[in-house]
Amino acid sequence: MKNKIENNKKNEIGISGFNSISNLEAEIMKLVWGKDKITVRKVHEELLKKEVQEKDHGFIPYTSVVSAMAGLAEKHLLKEDRSRKTYLYSAALDEKELSKSIIKSVADKLLTESSKNMVYEFLDYKNNITVEGINKLLDEINEKK
Repeated sequence: MKNKIENNKKNEIGISGFNSISNLEAEIMKLVWGKDKITVRKVHEELLKKEVQEKDHGFIPYTSVVSAMAGLAEKHLLKEDRSRKTYLYSAALDEKELSKSIIKSVADKLLTESSKNMVYEFLDYKNNITVEGINKLLDEINEKK
């Protein structure tokens, strides 16, 4: 059991807790962002299509997708419409909002006060979080150390 927990933590993006998501959850969010509303079945089908191209066995179970999407709804990252027999899901946050949330969480846990302030200013100032912008910010943080 301990190894399973450790393996799950290796697959997290962000800091443990509200602002961390697993690789599976990140893949699900990418699919949901591309749709207005989507069912678990459709997400599972899309994930399977991708997996079939990458490997020949060990495909993700439907129940894992159900659990992951329920977890994302509990974290308020997905909206869950239960008005029908088949639940419909939609994104509660866009990519930018989720990225900001994860980056702020990491900053809160790991950085000094001055570096945290620099990260917050960056997130508030930039309209688009880009890889180049994040790399520049990291360089600035490293210079302060």
